[in-house]
Amino acid sequence: MSVLLIVAIPYYWLLADGGAGPGMAEARARPVTITQLRTLAGSLPGPRPVELRVETVGIRLNSRNMLVAGGGLRQLPNTVRAYELVVPGSGSIVIDAGISRNAAQEHDFEQYDAAAQARIGFALTKAAHVVLLADRSSHNGGHPAGTRRVGKSPLPATGAPYALAAGVVVIPATGLAPGMNMVYTQLAGGREYLFTGDVAKLSINWRELRLPARLATRDEKVGFRAENLAWLMTINALHRAAPQMTIVAGHDPLRIPFSAGTFSD
Repeated sequence: MSVLLIVAIPYYWLLADGGAGPGMAEARARPVTITQLRTLAGSLPGPRPVELRVETVGIRLNSRNMLVAGGGLRQLPNTVRAYELVVPGSGSIVIDAGISRNAAQEHDFEQYDAAAQARIGFALTKAAHVVLLADRSSHNGGHPAGTRRVGKSPLPATGAPYALAAGVVVIPATGLAPGMNMVYTQLAGGREYLFTGDVAKLSINWRELRLPARLATRDEKVGFRAENLAWLMTINALHRAAPQMTIVAGHDPLRIPFSAGTFSD
C-alpha cells in the first residue's frame, strides 16, 4: 500500500491535478473584450485579409496529460502550424514561422513536411507583416528562444492589444512567457478568428478551463499557471461574447474551419 501511495501521489500532482497553484483563487479574465478587438481591427486603413491559409509542418505524439492535466496517458497528435492571411494588393500577414527539420528531430517529431516548411520560409520573405504566437522553436522556425526575432513590425511599449494591420490585432499574453501572443483577425467578409498559440494548446483548455499538467509547465516562472488560467478565462469570455468566432487552439490537430488550403505560391 505504501509503495502504491509513493507512486500515486507524485503521478496525481505532476500529471493529473489541473490546479493552478498560487494565485488560482484570484485569477480573473483579462480586460480584453470583443468590442475592443473589433474596434482595433477597424482602426487602420487598407484592405483586410480575404482568406486564411494553413500549413501543417510537423506532428509529434504527446501524452494527453501533458496538454490537459488528467487527460490520461493516451497519445495525442500535437501539431506545429503556421498561418497566412491573404491581403489583396498587398503582402500577406504570416502568423508563426514553423519549425526546422533539426529542431523537429530534436523534439522527436513523428512527421515532418519539408515542403510545407519551405513554403512558409518563402512566405516569410515576401510578407508585409510577421507575428509569432510564441518565441519557441515550434513557433519561431526552430530557433532557441531569444536568439532570433522573426517579426517585421515594431513592438509597442505597452502590453495592451494593438492593431498590426487592417483587420488584424495582436494580443500580448502578458504575465506568461516573453514573446507570447494571441492574434485576432476579422476578414473582409466579416469572419473572425482568434489564434491562441500556447495560451491554449487544445480547445479543451479554454472550453473547460483546464491547464496542462504541472510536469509540462515545470520550467515556467512562478505564477505561470495562475496567469495561464486567467488567459483561458479570457478566451472563454471572448467565445461567449462572439460564439461565431473560430478559435484556433495552438496545437490542436483538428482541421481549421473555413481555411482555404496551404500557403499561396
